Amino acid sequence: MKEIVFVLCEGPHDIAFLYRILKTVGFESYKNKIGEYPEPIADFIKQSLNDFAIEDTKLDDLGKRPLPSEALIFKDVLYLFYITHGDPKKERRRFIVENILKFKPEIIETGDNFSALEVGDEINYSIVYFFDANNKGVDSRIQTINSEIAEFTSFKFTKNLLNENGSIAYVKGIRFGAFIFSNNGENGKLEDILLPLMEKHNAKIFEHAEVFLQLKDDSRLKKLEVKRDGQGKVFEKRSNKKMRFDLQKSKVCIAGQL
Repeated sequence: MKEIVFVLCEGPHDIAFLYRILKTVGFESYKNKIGEYPEPIADFIKQSLNDFAIEDTKLDDLGKRPLPSEALIFKDVLYLFYITHGDPKKERRRFIVENILKFKPEIIETGDNFSALEVGDEINYSIVYFFDANNKGVDSRIQTINSEIAEFTSFKFTKNLLNENGSIAYVKGIRFGAFIFSNNGENGKLEDILLPLMEKHNAKIFEHAEVFLQLKDDSRLKKLEVKRDGQGKVFEKRSNKKMRFDLQKSKVCIAGQL
């Protein structure tokens, strides 16, 4: 194994999209057991489980474990795909980056120097961000990633590390990169790219999915809890939290079940 790439995505749609695209160009599923992964990755994944206090965890939170969702291999390079959510959930990305930094001896060279990764026979490590531009724009998202990298690596650089979409750079022997999904090169998200491709030969299914979503009962989307009052009487209660509903993401989910 000559390199391991940690692919940090916001959600499952991003991973599903990348996974399927990469499979079409020769990437293969990496089906080894965790104990058969190359070191120190095997220990890193096992430690991720050990550090996760399962006895204090609700069933709803099991999906938040810092574990890869998919693994692919191509030309002796292993790709591990993680769901790390968006800006507010950066602690999971911090956990990954800070641990990867421990895998390699510190290298001072930073920027566009490709020789920074040529360190004997050691495994090389890369970290790639895949985010949506949303309404913030591509440039703003790149700056957010730059700030994260600086914070997580405790490295002070005088110029932007990543200066454009798709660029790469090196910090302390680790290669960092980022790609921001957008509709027009500025704003938007992955679904702006996905939906036209998916609807092309499945128009009727997506029409029905949109009709279903338009007729939805908002109250039924909210979390239902079964509780017991002071007298022991059981009653149902819907969450009063404001729902976050994305039509495009929901269309992909509904159509995928038809």
